[in-house]
Amino acid sequence: MRPKLRFKPHAAVTQRSNRAYILAQISDPEQRARYERDHPESNLAPLPVKRTRTPAPQFPGVDSDAIHAKQPLEAEVLRSIADLLAVHPQVAFAVRQNSGMASYEAKSGRYAPVRFYAWIKRPAPMTLPDIWGQLKDGRLLALEVKRSGWTKPYDKRELQQAAFLMLIRSMGGIGEFVTSAEQVEEMLR
Repeated sequence: MRPKLRFKPHAAVTQRSNRAYILAQISDPEQRARYERDHPESNLAPLPVKRTRTPAPQFPGVDSDAIHAKQPLEAEVLRSIADLLAVHPQVAFAVRQNSGMASYEAKSGRYAPVRFYAWIKRPAPMTLPDIWGQLKDGRLLALEVKRSGWTKPYDKRELQQAAFLMLIRSMGGIGEFVTSAEQVEEMLR
């Protein structure tokens, strides 16, 4: 039987889950009271603190909330591009590529990593784009979706994305950073 893929829960969450399970199994009210007295909830490890995002700097005279409210999020842009590619007559197929990693508990009891893809050969450090596929004329298609207002790559990950898009362009395909479905429509003309 294959192990079920899951993330390792925080120790404090596991403790509370175990305590709730034990209490649910005790039907005798006297034994339940004794267990709660001997194992008070206050002895459990504290729950993890949820991290919050640092707010963006505020500039005098600029209403940054109004600016960001007008810009669609990357997920919204990605959805509109996926909807376009699903019906566009020039697209043979297109794939939404998720990246990252997860872990599962192996037979040994340790948590082992699961990678969603692994490079076999690559000319330089690069990362797969959000969407890749092929056009009916045989050209490759690679699109890295960014939120509206994005201008150019600035960190290591975006430079690795740019390297992959450059490789696709060097082979005669379409490899671009895009911020709207209209941009993609223009590229496919």
